[in-house]
Amino acid sequence: MTSEHYIRLRSIPNRPETYFKYLTAEVAKIILVNHTLRWSSPLLFDDIFDVKRDFDFGFDIEELKEPIVNEIKNLLSVENIPDLSSRPLVDWFIQTLRRQDCDNKHKIILKLPQLIDKGIHHAKNNSYEMIKKQWSEFIPQFRILCLSAVNDNLCMWAHYSDSHKGVVLEFQSINYLDSPWLIAQPIVYQDSPPILATKQEWIKSITGQKLLKYDEPQFWEPYIITKKIDWEYQKEWRVVDFCDKGETGLFSDYGFDPRELRSVYLGCDISEKDVKDITSLLKFDLAHVKVFSGKRLDGERELSFEKIKP
Repeated sequence: MTSEHYIRLRSIPNRPETYFKYLTAEVAKIILVNHTLRWSSPLLFDDIFDVKRDFDFGFDIEELKEPIVNEIKNLLSVENIPDLSSRPLVDWFIQTLRRQDCDNKHKIILKLPQLIDKGIHHAKNNSYEMIKKQWSEFIPQFRILCLSAVNDNLCMWAHYSDSHKGVVLEFQSINYLDSPWLIAQPIVYQDSPPILATKQEWIKSITGQKLLKYDEPQFWEPYIITKKIDWEYQKEWRVVDFCDKGETGLFSDYGFDPRELRSVYLGCDISEKDVKDITSLLKFDLAHVKVFSGKRLDGERELSFEKIKP
């Protein structure tokens, strides 16, 4: 992660002070014992539509033909040519046609659509497959921690916290500990598919005016942080990382500082044994953690939480 990218993530507005993790009681116990959280590849997510599995441009690449022709014509007429060194062939082509002694300029310009057509064909059969392969290699290597900005969503308690028999852990961001959730990103909820770059950005890339770094994980973030609007109730934030070099598998258990754990919320149907087990684990470096017991508000179909002594 570049320093610019890190700073951008730290400055996301309206960032919650704390984040919540919905869990079964058994998983919560493991977390409290080991002081670790599981970060997973999207391949382990419960929703197979959560993260796009295959790359696509989001449009038919044939649609770029005419705009690319117009972009190149524009580059032939501008006063100052931008740096096109990332596309040496385009750079040579533009520089050659701009020379005063270019005798075949008109003939070459007439052939421009044909040349672009060949370039589009090459992109379809080579560049597209190369980018697609890069994404397929990245997916297993991503390590993502999913958190929520709310602790009282009934659907999430039912689905992720064992029908209210589990718990929710609350984690706080601490600057001097450089807590990972300081760079959490909010999920974008929309019904339209995510796109990695606009048509204009692809045109700028093809003509060498803009570098799209699809070999870097950050380029793929729209695929990682976009979900269907059906999931908006989750109020989800994600911390996106990459597995360590040489690491295998589809998940990693990364440690957290005990001071980052702020509270434990017990489900309203949690067993007495699980309450006893969990509260007994809140000793020593977790003695500061507050414990809240969930209560039904049947008339309102809501949850309330009452602080209890561990």
